[in-house]
Amino acid sequence: MMLELSVFLTAFMCFLAIAPAVGDLTGQKYAIYIRRSEGEKGSTKKQLDRIKGSINELEEATGRTIDRRIVGKDIDKKRRFDQKKDLVILDEDGNETFRKEGDIFNEGEGASGFKINSRPVFKELVRRVENGEYDGIAVESFDRISRDMNGLSHFALPLWREDGKTILGFDGSYLNDNLPNEFLLGITSNAASLTKAQEIAKSKIGRAEAIDLGFIKAGRPEFIGSGTKAAGLDYREAYRLMKKNGENNRGGLNKPGDVAKAMGKTNKRGLGENKWASQWYLKMKEYERLGILEAWLTAYERFNQFIVDQGGYPGVKWRSDKRVARVKKATAGFFAYPAGIKVEATQEFVTFPNVASLDLDVLADLEDPREYPDKAFKVRRVKTIPKNLSEVQIQGRSRVAGNR
Repeated sequence: MMLELSVFLTAFMCFLAIAPAVGDLTGQKYAIYIRRSEGEKGSTKKQLDRIKGSINELEEATGRTIDRRIVGKDIDKKRRFDQKKDLVILDEDGNETFRKEGDIFNEGEGASGFKINSRPVFKELVRRVENGEYDGIAVESFDRISRDMNGLSHFALPLWREDGKTILGFDGSYLNDNLPNEFLLGITSNAASLTKAQEIAKSKIGRAEAIDLGFIKAGRPEFIGSGTKAAGLDYREAYRLMKKNGENNRGGLNKPGDVAKAMGKTNKRGLGENKWASQWYLKMKEYERLGILEAWLTAYERFNQFIVDQGGYPGVKWRSDKRVARVKKATAGFFAYPAGIKVEATQEFVTFPNVASLDLDVLADLEDPREYPDKAFKVRRVKTIPKNLSEVQIQGRSRVAGNR
């Protein structure tokens, strides 16, 4: 009986590797962090083996390949850790003169969950996340980041609150607007819980203010230079092919794999990604019904051209160019929800500025997009929620719950 229960729980946890309520992760880049705590059995190599299936699932969800090279300590424990060879070398001005490449960050064995300052690999990962190289960190479970409130609040919360990053646990947990109180208060029952809950309440206000700047954390299309295997994908052509294929008797896309393969969206076996094509067909079909598809496609094409016009490698511009970063942040809301969005945290309906009508060169020079000439950049927020909202106007976890 216990064996059957164990097997069931293992399968159930695998099924919940990425909670559906996290929402659309398309185009997002994740780093994987592994660590074995003091006193724990096993190794980080075994930990990595346990989450390989979850990493594959994350690749499918984001459309981005996770570089399996190890940054940090040797996972086979055959050589001693050397920060200058296994992490990064920075000069006096903080510029990199060397860096170890890869997306899997291994802290190694016996690294304490209470002593983050003694964890050089995690500190280097945070530096790269803060530099915009990743949209989030994925771990087997949240205690891989920290077992105490101080460690979590010092590292994870600022990434989530100020930079809009996601902390994702392969056990189904995640850190976003709705779960931090539940998660953090569950870590400890001491007096710090109340203080941290108050801090989180303030952070929600900060996130609400970010909406006025056009920013909302969500999936995005595969812009040129973004690093996905189909970066720069021609969504206009994809939709043309989708409409040409027509619908099946359930209203879904007919032969989605054929469309996906034609657009370069293939899995490791070389087959077209049915899920990608089916989801994007329903999404763009709704955009068209709501009268916003042409504006969305035009804005996407103009942003791609803007990135190219900056010169140099698009991938470098996407990761580190400040002008591109300003446009990315100010247009995130429109590209995720061009027809508006019901924001659960504030219970209001938000409509973002039509990016197709904006001059991206002007927007790129503004630290605050609300300073756009003639107040043309204005996020509209109303407490009256329209009835019969479309699926593309509702945040992911609300769709899962059936909330309209």
